[in-house]
Amino acid sequence: MDWKTASAYYETRLTDILNIQRYAVNLANLPQAEVPTKLKEILLQEADPTRRQLERLKKREFRIAVVGLEKAGKSTFINAWLECDLLPAKGGRCTFTTTQIYSVENESEQTLEVQAKTEEEFIKLLKELEIANAQEDLKTIRANEVTLQQVRREGNLTFPFTRLEDIREPLKKYVADERYAHAVLEARLYTNKLAQAEGIVFYDVPGLDSGLAKHVDEAQDMLSDCDAVILVQRFTSLREKELEIIKFTEQGDRNVTVADKLFVFLSRIDTMASVEALKTHIQEASQDWLKRANLPSQRIVYGSAGAYLILNNLAGEQTKLEIGDASFIQSHLQRLTGISEAEILKSKATGIPEIKDKIFNYINNERVAILKKRCEASINKIFSTSEEIYHSVSKNYPENPEEAKLFAENNRRVLFAEWWSQKWLAIKADLQQYYDDYVVNKSLANFTSYSLPQIDKFRERYLQIVDQEIEKLKEETFQKKDTIFLANSNPEFDRMKANFAWREDLYIDISNLLSTIAHQLALELKNEALNLVAYMTKLLWGSNQVKARLIDNSEDYFLSKLENSLSVLFLRFARPVAEVLIRGPVNSDTRNKIIKNLGVDIEIVDNYYTGNEPAYSVLKRYVKYGTDLLYNSEIRQKILGITGVAGVATQIAIDVASELIPPQQVVIFEIENDIKAFEEYLRYAIFDAAGFESYCIQELKGLVDSFRDKEGTWTGVAINEWLQGNPMLLAEIPSQLKPQELNLEVSERLRQLSIALKRNNSQE
Repeated sequence: MDWKTASAYYETRLTDILNIQRYAVNLANLPQAEVPTKLKEILLQEADPTRRQLERLKKREFRIAVVGLEKAGKSTFINAWLECDLLPAKGGRCTFTTTQIYSVENESEQTLEVQAKTEEEFIKLLKELEIANAQEDLKTIRANEVTLQQVRREGNLTFPFTRLEDIREPLKKYVADERYAHAVLEARLYTNKLAQAEGIVFYDVPGLDSGLAKHVDEAQDMLSDCDAVILVQRFTSLREKELEIIKFTEQGDRNVTVADKLFVFLSRIDTMASVEALKTHIQEASQDWLKRANLPSQRIVYGSAGAYLILNNLAGEQTKLEIGDASFIQSHLQRLTGISEAEILKSKATGIPEIKDKIFNYINNERVAILKKRCEASINKIFSTSEEIYHSVSKNYPENPEEAKLFAENNRRVLFAEWWSQKWLAIKADLQQYYDDYVVNKSLANFTSYSLPQIDKFRERYLQIVDQEIEKLKEETFQKKDTIFLANSNPEFDRMKANFAWREDLYIDISNLLSTIAHQLALELKNEALNLVAYMTKLLWGSNQVKARLIDNSEDYFLSKLENSLSVLFLRFARPVAEVLIRGPVNSDTRNKIIKNLGVDIEIVDNYYTGNEPAYSVLKRYVKYGTDLLYNSEIRQKILGITGVAGVATQIAIDVASELIPPQQVVIFEIENDIKAFEEYLRYAIFDAAGFESYCIQELKGLVDSFRDKEGTWTGVAINEWLQGNPMLLAEIPSQLKPQELNLEVSERLRQLSIALKRNNSQE
């Protein structure tokens, strides 16, 4: 493969591989792709030299850097190469800026282009000189401020020419004349004298030991972006700055060795005093290069570019002054090299034809292999690293965006399920703790007299309802007594008839009272249940599904169900008490018959009575004796074994017993005390006998159990609340489960990289 074909081939290959590199870096830049930093760094490091090589191939340039220390003879070397004493060469610094020499085919294409510094670039130079404490340069610039400003004002200039000699003066002016050169960025010389091959470019950079950071930076950039290097070396062993040339060359082109692209010209051998000195110089330099860079001796040429110009009558006056006259140089070289023939001496002793032959051989025969080595190494490293990135990311992300959506969603659902599994355990524990503390009062430590558990509140509320309803009953009952008494006073007041009539009406009111109490208790229990449901709802982030799933149909239906249940329990025990106390007066056949019909049912209440009055401790006994058991001291002593009477107006009781008061008052006293007895049993027996506490606990615990049994339901509710963005739920879940715009960048960039990798494989 010739150079032209190889250039075109690798231009395409490098373009493709940099495209792959770009896709791979784009993918690696996404944090969620979790690409190892090392892989990304490899791509970034490999991209710069690859990109520089591609740019050279696009321009069809083969760049050869001519480097060395100041006064090593770089400019003289290039002059000898061009066979024209063109570039300035003198005792002091003679090159202030980079000169680029391009090979062109036709004489008509020959030009000199001078690119002036912008004001920003010139100011930057001044700052660099100040940092380097280059007082001499700063003094020179201040002294030539007018001419330097003139160069910047004129801007870029072009000088066409036919012979190199024609542009000697402008080149000297803008490259070496300190009155103008400090304002020049670079000079480009296009000539057909450089090489037969197309695209060859020589870079002549000021010496690295000039003391200016600008020259070091230029040398580093140039060595990083060249295909071959010619080091013009004056001394036997490498100086510190010459070692930097090796370092910059290695850093800029990691895929080929320094020995692959470096040529050394041991210059100015005509300054050697003896044959022995020359041999020692050559031997030590060869050994040093072999040690430093594994450079073979065939890449090292010794000679004198100045002697070549002198002996071939190409030297200008300045070169003659620097080197000496031709006869002296000729005789001295003959003595050093042992070559007597003048023509052979011109070529062999000066080294210029030899170094040119080596460079041309490299250009014609070796550079394709080096290009292949350099490019294939970059291609393979970028490709393999990009493939590794692809395989690493593809384990966790699909290429297809739709699959990516599904993958991300499935992954989030799995993560949510894992989170919910633990959350459900916490919810159950939280609910149980709440139930133990605030419903059934297992932990008294949490409560004060102002804060009772729900079951105690339920009992307290029951007593309040009984008090309220009994007061209403008394008020309404005694409002009716006058009417009832008048209705039963024709012609005289009939105590027994009035008593039965009043009790008949009272029994209806008491039946209503019992229904009202059952309704009020149902409301209380419903409220307690709703409080419990509200807490469960809070545990599930306020979801309206909790109440709907736990309380069937509606609150009214739930209340009705509770009321029916409580009425059954209530009437089971309260109605028999009302029957025996209210239906008939004491010692009446009606009351005695009711007692007989109720049998043992009436005795059940006695087991639950918790009041302090012994007269009420046995219901059947109180029903039999009535108020006498409370206020007749003899009967109390005889039946209860208690002296004294209950805490009421003793005189009223005595008057009733002795019949000293009107019969109406006797009826009122009896009914009033039966109502009081009924109230006593409601307060201190019926609640426990009916099992209201157990029923309340049963209903509330049933809600808790129902909640716990519906794990599947709440799983669905939790998922719905999560997907609908419930803010209370979102405040609890991990960040990766919170709503976020589905990021398909990874999959999209993975797909792009996959396409590029496959296209590269198919092309290969």
